Amino acid sequence: AATATSPGQAILSAIFDSPIYRRLVVPQARRTMVKTAEENGVEWSEALEWIREANDWDSEELPEAPPMPDYYTAPFHAYDEGNLSWEAAFEQELAGKAVGARNFPRAKGEGEAAFRDAFDATLASLGAACPDDGVVVDMGSGTGTSTRRLAEAYPRAASVTGIDLSPYMVAVGSALLRLAPGGRDVDPPEWISPVNEDARVTFICRDIARTGLADSSVDVVSLMLVIHELPPEVTRKVIAEAWRILRPGGQLWIGEMDFETNGFRKLRANPLLFSVIRSTEPYLDEYAEYHPSLAHDLAESGFARVELAAATGRHFACVATKAARSEPCGDVVIRDRREETALPDTHLATWEASSSSSESS
Repeated sequence: AATATSPGQAILSAIFDSPIYRRLVVPQARRTMVKTAEENGVEWSEALEWIREANDWDSEELPEAPPMPDYYTAPFHAYDEGNLSWEAAFEQELAGKAVGARNFPRAKGEGEAAFRDAFDATLASLGAACPDDGVVVDMGSGTGTSTRRLAEAYPRAASVTGIDLSPYMVAVGSALLRLAPGGRDVDPPEWISPVNEDARVTFICRDIARTGLADSSVDVVSLMLVIHELPPEVTRKVIAEAWRILRPGGQLWIGEMDFETNGFRKLRANPLLFSVIRSTEPYLDEYAEYHPSLAHDLAESGFARVELAAATGRHFACVATKAARSEPCGDVVIRDRREETALPDTHLATWEASSSSSESS
């Protein structure tokens, strides 16, 4: 089979990286995402129309953004401007619904909840905990799905701050908190899911590799489904930054794709299918090569305990803990339980949009 470094993969990658091919394949990738959402009960078009009209976006003041690193200006997720556009921000939570449905297709429109529940359960099994009055930071928060979920899960946390490099994501996330829309079940229907006002939740526009937060000021850092969108050298900076801002005893929570699972291993071995997917995820190939060394890099960054386990048939969760002041300096503990906790692969095949399409084929 072709691998990431084979001549076949290299040739196809060159083709798929060309501007001409991007104009052909990227719109199709977006159509597949929309189709997946709508075939699983997610009203993409209606929710998109609602958010476009719910606010005067032309008058919305964008937060001041830091200088953009080169990697962040690449096309992402079927948007030529990457995350630096209103359209990307409007559709971010809609795309999240589609991703959830692809991972848990039998849950249909509730697939994203099942997907995120799977990460939460695995993190809890690894000892994830947030203290009362804790300070939580959600790195790469987008428009806030994961940030709001953290606030709901930890009602005794003092604050939950979402950090994103896109001023558009931060503006939409902040506006959703202000608008506090109901879901699609209210009359008339509103956003894709209800958003509750919560004074503890804020969003700031910063580089997650350079947050500007004080040393040892945070209890929990969450990094969910972000690392695969970063070059490895940026990932190392981000986890070092997480270690810096965490208090002694604080935890970094990670949820990510696992390319050592059978599902992703087979996908990557197919150069045609993998290159199509990679056309909207520019750093996915680098991530696939890098992620087996993530636990080592966490240890090298100073984390005293690193634990991993399977979260789905294609994803893992990780809790990395910074040593408490009372703990003696000693050897780093790395405990990788992914193999013993392996789960069935429920993910749709690349060409499927719903479980019903799978059953009828």
